[in-house]
Amino acid sequence: MSQLLEVAELASEQWGLVTAAQAAEIGVSGQSLARWARNRVLTRLAHGIYKVSGSPYDTRDDLRAAWLMLDPQRTATERISAREIDAVISHRSAARLHGLGDLDADVYEFTVAGRRQTRRTDVRIHTRSTPIQRETWTLAGGLPVTTVLTTIVELAAAHTDGGHLAGVVGDALATAAVDIDKLSVALRPYAHRYGAPPGDGEGVIQRFLTETGLPRTTQRAVDLARGQDHDGRRKATA
Repeated sequence: MSQLLEVAELASEQWGLVTAAQAAEIGVSGQSLARWARNRVLTRLAHGIYKVSGSPYDTRDDLRAAWLMLDPQRTATERISAREIDAVISHRSAARLHGLGDLDADVYEFTVAGRRQTRRTDVRIHTRSTPIQRETWTLAGGLPVTTVLTTIVELAAAHTDGGHLAGVVGDALATAAVDIDKLSVALRPYAHRYGAPPGDGEGVIQRFLTETGLPRTTQRAVDLARGQDHDGRRKATA
């Protein structure tokens, strides 16, 4: 098999992308990659990463490339199937990948286990001193990304402004992408930051929904979760 075919086969398992470090592992030099790029057999996306020409275009290509470059030697399959994930898409990038809200995501954000550095100005790394728990991330478009619930909590912890966070929460509830009871509990520590009484997770959700102007049916779901009747009055208890 020719070296170019080996590169194409490797790239076929990770969205048509290949890093220079991965290519080096199978004996392909940087000079060969540069030559193929000049001949338009490959397209250089960023320093050290290429896409095989003819592979389907995807709006997530740059995000995928940035994630691959966090550990350029290992393949996507090796990293995702590892006992512990090393890096997941998070914060604003996660909200964009989930299709929630209208946050600017011109910087690619990742949460990583342990120390990690990058020279890229378009990448922001959030570090954790403990392993990334499996229940906090999922796969979207083949990429490891924080769950909707974790994404919202991380955005709240990062002091995301209320208007943008309200849009994320509103979209998540409108599409049933998150359980309202779990979200209410998770937002309790941040309620006071967004105009609700301290510890009132249900109250901050209600404020978000009012701000986004979601349909009454969604507002009703929050009222039911809070134990209120259709007029917003607290229901009597036995």
